[in-house]
Amino acid sequence: MALISIDDTIQFIEATEDPLSADIGIVRDRDRIWLYDVGSRPEAVAELTGEYRVVLSHFHADHVGNLDRIKTAALYVSDQSFAHVGRGTILRQAQSFGEIRVFPLPSSHAKGCLGMEVGGKYAFVGDALYSRLREGCYVFNAQLLQEEIAVLSRLQAPWLLVSHFKGLIRERETVLRELKAIYELRERNQAEIRIPIA
Repeated sequence: MALISIDDTIQFIEATEDPLSADIGIVRDRDRIWLYDVGSRPEAVAELTGEYRVVLSHFHADHVGNLDRIKTAALYVSDQSFAHVGRGTILRQAQSFGEIRVFPLPSSHAKGCLGMEVGGKYAFVGDALYSRLREGCYVFNAQLLQEEIAVLSRLQAPWLLVSHFKGLIRERETVLRELKAIYELRERNQAEIRIPIA
């Protein structure tokens, strides 16, 4: 599988639909190499033969399936991901490692998402921008969406790297406008925002 370059320090292995496998972000930070997610397609890790610092965005199988095939120097997870994978250093608050900043990212998609900001220019967000799907609707938790908007607003990075999004890169300000528009659809005293799937 080909590595796709974003800049001289960031590459990724593209997500696949069949089988479902998330994008794998690869970041070179001085003498360390970081992976953001490990995907689930075994072929995706054929080129990943070193020792890596790994951040799992969340615990869904398409993001963590290759974990046992990767040699990890360090593994960073949320409480919820730890419960599923059974190992790693749990991060409950933002932590910086040189040019890398790993941070909790509230999401309606899955509990316990982590994002990873690289050099203040790009931020990996995994599937955190997505909602849940239920009964023919996209379903956002209103409180989590409000918290997610606040976290994304505080990032330095103008570009978000979004898993399963063709080309991976989205402008943060555009994403914030979209999320704020969804948040404005909330009804008073309703915990969820439901948007019918067209």
